[in-house]
Amino acid sequence: KWTPKLCEEVACDRADRPQLVMAEVLPSDEHPAIRETETFLGCGYCHEAFPEKRELQVHIKMTHEGKEYHSVPAPMPQREQGLLKKAPSMAISRNIPLSEVNRHCIPEDCWVALNGKVYDLSEFMDRHPGGPTTIVAWAGKDASKFFNDIHKGVKIDSYLRPEAFQGDLGLDESLMSDNFYHTLREARIAEVKEELDRILSQVSGGGKADSVSRLLQDKSISADLKMKLQRLETQKRAALDSEDYAKAAEIKKSVEALLADDDHAHLHDVPLDQAANCNIPLSEVARHNKPHDCWVALNGCVYDLSDFLLQHPEQRNAILAWAGRDATAVWNKIPGRFPSANWMEFYMRPEARMGDIGKEPEVDPKLAQIRQLQDELWKLEGPSAEEIQAAKAAAQKVPGTTDAPTLGEEARFPKLKEISAGKELPFFSRAEVAKHNSAEEPYMIIHNKVYNLKTLMGSHPGGDDILLSRAGTDATKDFEVFEHSEKARVQRDRDMLVGQLVPAEATDWNAEATVAQVTGEEPSETGRYLRYKAYDVAIGAISWYLYKTLQNRKPLSQFTYSRALRHLHLIMAVGIFGAVGTAQAAQHCEGQTKKQLLWWHKQTGIAMLGAILMRIFFRMRSGIPPRFPGNKLVQMIETQSLRVFYALAVLLPVSGIANEYFLKWAPGSESTGKEEDDKRNDRLAKQSIDTHKILGKFLQYAFLPFHLGYTTMYHYSQGRGVVRKVSPFI
Repeated sequence: KWTPKLCEEVACDRADRPQLVMAEVLPSDEHPAIRETETFLGCGYCHEAFPEKRELQVHIKMTHEGKEYHSVPAPMPQREQGLLKKAPSMAISRNIPLSEVNRHCIPEDCWVALNGKVYDLSEFMDRHPGGPTTIVAWAGKDASKFFNDIHKGVKIDSYLRPEAFQGDLGLDESLMSDNFYHTLREARIAEVKEELDRILSQVSGGGKADSVSRLLQDKSISADLKMKLQRLETQKRAALDSEDYAKAAEIKKSVEALLADDDHAHLHDVPLDQAANCNIPLSEVARHNKPHDCWVALNGCVYDLSDFLLQHPEQRNAILAWAGRDATAVWNKIPGRFPSANWMEFYMRPEARMGDIGKEPEVDPKLAQIRQLQDELWKLEGPSAEEIQAAKAAAQKVPGTTDAPTLGEEARFPKLKEISAGKELPFFSRAEVAKHNSAEEPYMIIHNKVYNLKTLMGSHPGGDDILLSRAGTDATKDFEVFEHSEKARVQRDRDMLVGQLVPAEATDWNAEATVAQVTGEEPSETGRYLRYKAYDVAIGAISWYLYKTLQNRKPLSQFTYSRALRHLHLIMAVGIFGAVGTAQAAQHCEGQTKKQLLWWHKQTGIAMLGAILMRIFFRMRSGIPPRFPGNKLVQMIETQSLRVFYALAVLLPVSGIANEYFLKWAPGSESTGKEEDDKRNDRLAKQSIDTHKILGKFLQYAFLPFHLGYTTMYHYSQGRGVVRKVSPFI
């Protein structure tokens, strides 16, 4: 029983039992959260203890009938201590819905479902033998099938810390719906925020993050610092993926230098100085849990095994499972393997010993309580809506195998290798690129490289709208559709290249299967059949045209259109409607289909230009009067209409050819040595394509309806059939 004498003994034992630190009893009208640093009200007649006075009153009345209210200070009961070791979501429900897992989809807050259980792998990913990016690719998803295919029989729990387990996957719909789970989560968030604000108001300078992971989850830090930290974390993940631990160690020093800067030092409490070689607490050991910074506690000593991992990669899995932890519990479980006496005798060097395990430093109870509540709040809130959207927009893929190689961009354009040779480009994840989707900083992925298109805004021949519509995404398909020249690609890499994708998220554009994503997906059997039939129809139409032409070779009257003019009329009509139709169809297609339609658009435009020039030549030699008989107003409209038609038929293909010329063939800085020539070519190319689009819309929506409608109606009103007037087959 909790007697006054026993309470005195507990109070005297506080120095040796820091986990039972006592604090003042909170007034009953406040709403205390269950926490380890708070004094509980112990019953004066039994072992029971309660956080609130009214609960103790009910207990005494129901259990010790007739006894007066009598309380004594008591430590936290075992049942409440057990709750502290559970994940915050366990306070809401024993199970976690997949919709909650989906929210935790960024590297700093990475939940993954495996075989019916939910784990937080944020801490584990850096020491994952397969590299961190594979885990990031499955963040917020159920990776059970992928995991079981690769790690058959592996118990993931043996590699994780106990706090990584969040709960079982899936709700019992008969007890709680998915919507109600999130309603309870929002209510708990409000409760924790209220409690956190109350405690923060009682202390000064508390609540600062004491680790990089906590700092990245802190929504109050500056966006600039967070962006720099995330960029360095991405570089670190890329280095760990490639097992370049020396590079990862350099990046760790860069992170420490960034946090030590005067502009940022006051924003956090992250310890930056390494512990001295003496008594090292396990909390310090826990900070060194990476392949490039690996400490392990064993039999009362602390060892630095970072160099050992570099020299013995075959033993990384066994050692990294205990990185940052005390491995004494598995000592000599498997003789000859880590950790065992035989292993220590054979492998361990004296210089690896850092010191002895020391006592944990005293922690202010209020500060410990603040950090506990902050961790719970960050887990319940999860990433911001912007971060979740960026992660989903990134469309991260799981790394896999590649197929037979073929020619990629650098193989087709060798000068690109000269531009990037010797450059150490920083790594970006797809989620990071997805956040840069505004006009202020539009990023784009092309062939696994990251570009900042800010300098291109206002001068892109295709306009700014098409750039902004693809900002933050992988635009390789669209880029290849428009057949950019080597000159344009070299200028792109020279002026706009800012980084590259992390290797595990990169697409192998040197593989046939992935090149097909640029050139168009492999058609189905039905698609191939229809393509062959389309060729048959085209061959049949050309054969019929030649047959009818040979049948109708009789000379016509000099006072009507000659057969040559009639054939040119037909070619012009095919060119006009072919150019307009292919341009319209290309707007609704992607990949190789769009590329083929644009190719046909150019060919029909050139055919139209050739036909109109030949028509002008033959028309000048024709004996037909320049104007057909009729009213002078009608003659004037007909004449001006034809002149506009001739102008459009010439200017449309000429403006398209001019755009191609300035983009691909016009002399630029490579030949003249002047960068102004490149800017001039870009400006003229943009003006040419803008003119081409305006003229095309005028032809399609204004001139063709007027010209065809007017001429057809007029000739029919005069008893002349339009088809007979222009057909070559009479």
